[in-house]
Amino acid sequence: MPERHSTLEPSAAEPSAAEPSAAEPPQALPEQPATTPPSPPERFLKGQLHVHSSGSYDAEEPPEAILRFYAERGYDFVAISDHNHVTKPSEVPDGMLWVPAVELTQNAASCTPGPPPGYRCLFHTGGLFLADTAPRHVRLPYRPARFAAYQQQLEWTAAHGGLSVIYHPSFHFAADARLLTRLAREGGARLFEVSNAALDGQHPAGPARAEQRSEALWDAVLGAGVTLYGVATDDAHHFSQAKARARSGRAVYGGDKGYVRVRAEPSLGSLRRALAAGDFYASTGVELSRLTVSAERVTFDIHGGTAPWSTRFVGAGGRLLHEQQGASASYEPRGDEGYVRAVVTDAKGLRAWIQPVFLAEAAAATP
Repeated sequence: MPERHSTLEPSAAEPSAAEPSAAEPPQALPEQPATTPPSPPERFLKGQLHVHSSGSYDAEEPPEAILRFYAERGYDFVAISDHNHVTKPSEVPDGMLWVPAVELTQNAASCTPGPPPGYRCLFHTGGLFLADTAPRHVRLPYRPARFAAYQQQLEWTAAHGGLSVIYHPSFHFAADARLLTRLAREGGARLFEVSNAALDGQHPAGPARAEQRSEALWDAVLGAGVTLYGVATDDAHHFSQAKARARSGRAVYGGDKGYVRVRAEPSLGSLRRALAAGDFYASTGVELSRLTVSAERVTFDIHGGTAPWSTRFVGAGGRLLHEQQGASASYEPRGDEGYVRAVVTDAKGLRAWIQPVFLAEAAAATP
């Protein structure tokens, strides 16, 4: 993986006060070296990669209302990922990017290998950044084998110019570590949900335990030497219906809970490249600034969420490399960790996940 150096500012949507003036700079004194005004900070865009509209069989909100919801909360881009349907909104708020997307869905009672007792075979992937020529309605044939079911979804997305993400692999135990590794190595999967704000809440032991399971899957894949990046999403289904559902005791899958912060220009091409390269972090509410990820150092400052914050740096096999308290964190790899990733947890359990850097690969890419 190429070396990533990133400087993240707390407010991605606001211009920097340090932005250089267009006016001619004053003449430097002879005994003083001329200086270059500081560059404006790199912008990390806030985005949602999994949300459902009235284009899905299990949601009712119009896509235009969903985009307004996220725009009002500072999101820069949204992928409306309806089940087997590419939903195109009639209008998009100014300053927001709509990502053409779909959730490819195979739901079945049986598959090979079979599910644990009481569970089903639910294989779902997201296809992001689809080409304009992609069909709006998708019908893929039933595939009984787990790998084959996932593989045909990944192939469909690739054939239509998209970028795949494995959605909620722990839901109904859809994908274990071996299958995830194979999908990343052979199928070209680059992204997976380390956190799903809707379905992780259904885990018998709660969302925190579900995220621990997802992290364990992640470490198993990374430990096999395979690159896979983790995203956080809402998988939201309920917006204007949320209060009524809550009053009646039904589950509410709301929005603005899990998201990604991507270092990119505000264009679909730039976003896609950055996500594929792992130049982002995932979050459920913790924000980072001055983030640097390289083979020499992983460091960042923490804000947002609730203090105190705790940071864990994790290496191959899920080994805890270093744990640190406070509003900043730093780790200098020794070179024998295999890879380094980090996760920040605040006092209320909100988290941020920093993408892994493979030390040997990053070192080899350094001039």
